[in-house]
Amino acid sequence: MSADITDPNNLLGENATSVTDMITKTKNEYGVSVRLLYLDSFGTKTKPTTWASTLLQSTSPSPNTVLLAVASADGNLVVAVSNNSDKWLKDQKSVDALSEAALGPLTAKKGAPDWSGSAIAMMNEIGKLKETSTSGDTKDFSIGLFVGVALLLVALVVVIIVLARNAKGAHSKGGKQDRSRKAMRRRDAKRSKQSKQGKRSERRTPSNRHSDASKHVHPSYRHTGSMIDGDPQEDPQASESEAPVENRTENRAERRPDFGDAGAEVHTSAASESDSSAVDEYLKRFSQQVAEHSQETRRQKRNARKHEQTN
Repeated sequence: MSADITDPNNLLGENATSVTDMITKTKNEYGVSVRLLYLDSFGTKTKPTTWASTLLQSTSPSPNTVLLAVASADGNLVVAVSNNSDKWLKDQKSVDALSEAALGPLTAKKGAPDWSGSAIAMMNEIGKLKETSTSGDTKDFSIGLFVGVALLLVALVVVIIVLARNAKGAHSKGGKQDRSRKAMRRRDAKRSKQSKQGKRSERRTPSNRHSDASKHVHPSYRHTGSMIDGDPQEDPQASESEAPVENRTENRAERRPDFGDAGAEVHTSAASESDSSAVDEYLKRFSQQVAEHSQETRRQKRNARKHEQTN
């Protein structure tokens, strides 16, 4: 008898040591604690599976504890797994597999049942279930890892696409904004240039108008002669300045006899005061008319300028 084996009828016999060694191995290699209970009868009308499970939980078992309970006189065999066991061990399929493994040596041969073989067969099945669960866990882990990596790659691709689209949209928007700013600058420059040209033309317009008006006004208001007794007379100076070079000599020659004659009359008629007075009167009237003509010309120019300013 030991803490893990209850065998009052010594059903294990001389094989108790090998069974104990197998219990130790199962604990060390697979992390499963095994308890064996051999009785003549469970002594209850309660369902054997319920009775065995209740009995196991009452002992506050450690995680992953398996109880093999056998009622040799009643021919009952029950496998119970603690509630705090791993899923692979407490799963109903695992419990059924352990029960079948333990029942096999008891019914395989005619004659005495192999009690120790039954316990060892159950513990071997625990090792198989553990290995299967480990490989299954590894497979599940591999599948989960593969799915996780795939999802991560998909998420990474989506992020890259979104960033690329955002970058493209920002670049396009920036390009449009740059083009818009450039267009606005060109329009502003064009408007500024047109404004400057308009101001220049406005500054030039008065002088141009003045020069044009002068061109049109002066010919109509210019006098080439003086007024003598209400009749326009030719201005000797204007005629001389405007006359061609070849005609100036003739004009001078034509005018000189007038003054020359007058001078001759002055000298030749020095004795005659009436003649001298007539010459003086003529010269006086001529000078007065020249002065009046100059005043009239200046007045007409002033009127022309006022007329331009009014327009």
